[in-house]
Amino acid sequence: MDSNFDHLQNNVNEVETRLDKLHEDIILKLNECSNCIKSAQQLCHQATEMVAALEKKIGNLTSAEEEWKEIKGKLAQISIQSKVILDVGGEKFITCVETLTREKNTFFTALF
Repeated sequence: MDSNFDHLQNNVNEVETRLDKLHEDIILKLNECSNCIKSAQQLCHQATEMVAALEKKIGNLTSAEEEWKEIKGKLAQISIQSKVILDVGGEKFITCVETLTREKNTFFTALF
């Protein structure tokens, strides 16, 4: 009978050893999962910061582009309304860009 109890005790000890090992493995895996979650949270935070920075840059670029378009439009109007002095054989002629570009597909339309 003692042999059966010894055998039973050995089985219980073996199960306990396996459960202890399983417990350690589970704790290790849970710690790994916790580390992965922390890394994912850090990456998410960094991505959020990058998106905010990019949105700010896009806003700045949009503002700069609008300013550029406004300046370009003003320059185009000023250029069209500007007077031009032409030196033809030493004789100077004054005219405006609009007059020079009235005819399409000419040297002056390409120039202005």
